[in-house]
Amino acid sequence: MGQAKRKKFDRINIEIINTCNLKCSFCPTPERPTAKMTAEQFSSLAETIAPMSNEVVLHLLGEPLSHPDLGGILAAAHKNQWPVNIVTNGLLLTGERVDLILNSNVRQLSISLQSFSNNFPTQDPTNYIQRVKVFVDRALAERPDMYINLRFWDLDGTKEDETNHNHVMRVVLSNVFGFSWDDINIDVRRRKNHRLIGRLYLHFDSRFVWPSLENEVQQTSGFCHGLTGHFGIHADGTVVPCCLDHKADIPLGNVFTQSLDDILQSPRAIAMRNGFESGKLVEDLCRRCGFISRFKTSHLGPYKISGTVSQKGNSDAPRPSSP
Repeated sequence: MGQAKRKKFDRINIEIINTCNLKCSFCPTPERPTAKMTAEQFSSLAETIAPMSNEVVLHLLGEPLSHPDLGGILAAAHKNQWPVNIVTNGLLLTGERVDLILNSNVRQLSISLQSFSNNFPTQDPTNYIQRVKVFVDRALAERPDMYINLRFWDLDGTKEDETNHNHVMRVVLSNVFGFSWDDINIDVRRRKNHRLIGRLYLHFDSRFVWPSLENEVQQTSGFCHGLTGHFGIHADGTVVPCCLDHKADIPLGNVFTQSLDDILQSPRAIAMRNGFESGKLVEDLCRRCGFISRFKTSHLGPYKISGTVSQKGNSDAPRPSSP
């Protein structure tokens, strides 16, 4: 058998709903009108985009598991053989939604554990983590092919109270899942994952500042995978070059009224791609994006995760991935 033909994009980020059941301090406050993509609209997109991308990530802003027709969304992806990646805070990971996920073609599910303590700083996270564990145990039994990431993306929080909340979450997490933090060495510049069992991973990263036109200019040169490795589609159909363009500051067009090919070949999109290829950031938002610096060097040192605090250590592994 010959090799499968390489698809044009690694992933497409589609925001099926832009509202969330939580309000995290590390997520930007939604400024666009509330919107949710219908299953019919998503299905139409899947027919066009699935052949050109390896997977669809149900994420820009919003909580995808809160979509009222999650079953229709997942059914459309399955029909078009489009592997799904879901990013969730995990609070809605119960009941029928679990059945929908386990009986679909969800390839990867990432649970942002840091969101719980950020929203409920005085609550014991034990019940929350135990609910996550119930899902994980069932997934390992029924879908051993599915990747599950237990995300901990707040390694370098600077506020003391956040550090304490992280400590409580780490203790509960290790107790419920049965592992020791002292055995885990992470260098978030190169290695973010630690496998617990099967395809269940702890996934680490630091906080990042979402790009905004209100930020200070941070660089005028650099590289990004936007429009070459991925692009994003907001719930209202607005196409953006990057999964971090949460306000659609770089609107390239709308897939519900325009051809996607025309949008991706627009003068603005071409100028951005050519700029990245030559190391030039042509858009103001890109010049104000701190995440771009991660494609050159990292400001973070290696971490050894312990039961108390993050300490420097040594480790080898891949480069950081995008949110």
